This record gives sequence, structure tokens and C-alpha cells, in this order.
Amino acid sequence: MKRQTDESNSSTVALKNGLELVRLLSVEGPMTANELALRLSLRNDTAARLLKTLEIHGFVEQSRFADRFQPGRTASALSEKFLRETPVNEIARSVLQALADRHNATCILAVDDAGEALSLVVCNGLNRVSLPCCHVGSVYPLTRTAAGHALLFTTPNEADRLDKIKDHSAAETEALRESFCFFRASGCFRLTLEEDDVLFLAAPLHLNNAVLALEIILPAKARSACDSTRAMRDLLAAVEMVQHKCDAMGVRYLEDS
Repeated sequence: MKRQTDESNSSTVALKNGLELVRLLSVEGPMTANELALRLSLRNDTAARLLKTLEIHGFVEQSRFADRFQPGRTASALSEKFLRETPVNEIARSVLQALADRHNATCILAVDDAGEALSLVVCNGLNRVSLPCCHVGSVYPLTRTAAGHALLFTTPNEADRLDKIKDHSAAETEALRESFCFFRASGCFRLTLEEDDVLFLAAPLHLNNAVLALEIILPAKARSACDSTRAMRDLLAAVEMVQHKCDAMGVRYLEDS
């Protein structure tokens, strides 16, 4: 019995480490076996064995960079299947694309995934914004995007939303307070990243079993007060349109939730 228990525990740990390897490659891009071992505190030979097993089953594959790995076809197919079968994605996509084209911006549909903003849909206008959060499947800290702010403050059953900001740095706390105050006045959360010279605007999207967020990322030259006001107006209209369509079709974020 003890041997079976030990083997079960070993298999569980191996599965957990393997899934974490795939997640890390999906979020941060191609990495070597030694880099992955270091990030996950694994022995080099353990990481190598896990990667070999994952490669055999198509969850990882060799990238075009020497000795580096990336998510494989099996992992990509599972991700695409999940995103494709989430109905709200297709409802939101055309609305977000129209918004992105109208403002030459990047528009995102995001959901809270274990404390990070996960991008489900990304639509680009003519001026593509080059940021890590701007591709499908990327994750970003909730404090670093306006969509994250919307998700942070509109989580169901929060008795005191401002309690959500108490564990962050002073700069993040101030940005969150300002964003929340802006939301109270306008209906949109706002975050400026000076280092990237972009403006984030976002609003929550409430489904019957989840809260998501729609976000527009404006390039620097479109950040005038007039452009920002138009973007906020159009963003809120987009949220209302997606909300109405989802309500009319009875769409849930996940059917088994």
C-alpha cells in the first residue's frame, strides 16, 4: 500500500510540474531545459525527462531557437478548442474588431485566471500596440492593465472593493485608487503606462456566471482628451452591445460552471 501511495504522489508531482512547464512556455516564450529547471526549482535531469515525455505527446516541441522549447501542437490545439468553444469570444470578436478599427487601437477581452488577466480575444487596428498582453492566451498581472483593474474591483461577493489594493506597492496602490475613482465617475477604469507610452481603458462585462473585461489600448498619439472621451464612449457602447447579445442568447462563460 505504501509503495502505491508513493507512486501516486510521484505521478501527481510529475503531472503538476509538466503542466507548469507548458504554462511557463506559453506565457514567457521559448526557453531551454536548464532555464525551465531553474525557474521551477527542478533538477536539470528531471526537467529534461519531463520535456522529453511532453515532446513525445506533442505538448512541447523544439523551437527554431537552439536548444529551446515551445508549446507543441497538442497544447495549441487544446487551447484553441477551449477558446473556440467559449461562446462569448465569438460574440465579442466582431464588436472588438470594429472598436479597434475605429480608434486604430488594440482591443482585448480578458478574464481573471488565478489572479492574472488572461487575454481571450485580441483585435488590432492599424497601429498595433506591441505589449506582452497583446496576444491571445497571454496573462498579465491584474495591477498592470485597466482590464485587470476591472476584474479586480468587480469580482462578485466583494464586501469592500478597496480592500483589494492593500497588498500592493505604493505606486500600484495609487494607480488602483485613481483608476477606481475614474471608474466611479465615468464607468471605465483607466491606467497609463508611461514607460510604454500607452493608455489603457477598460470596463467590466457581466455574464450570468462570470465577470470579464473589455479593454482598449490607445497609442500615444491618440491620447488627447477628445480621443479618450470618444474611446470611453465607444468602449461602454461595445460592452452594452456584447452584454445584450449574450443575454439574448443565454450565453455563459463556461457552460459547466
